Amino acid sequence: MKLKKESPAGKQGQSQEQYKGNNSSRIQSTIQNLFSSGRKLTAKEINSITGSNDARKQISNLRREGWNITDMRLPDNRKLYWLISPSKQLSLFQGGSDI
Repeated sequence: MKLKKESPAGKQGQSQEQYKGNNSSRIQSTIQNLFSSGRKLTAKEINSITGSNDARKQISNLRREGWNITDMRLPDNRKLYWLISPSKQLSLFQGGSDI
């Protein structure tokens, strides 16, 4: 009788879904660090760095969380993504008068 191998997630007392979720949060935090460092990256570069294939999904998630990630289409039809830092954004009340 052959024993069934237990998955690595099972050894830690986690289900496969929880294990994948932890990996997703690791990827998202890596992407956050990349953008926070001021780098401009394509989805292909982000996927290469993180070892995943869902950079665009993670960028969408970060945008929903309030990260001001902008993009620009390059001549070869790729998109370049980067974070606009709060110091570079104009204040809504800059130069305005008190009411």
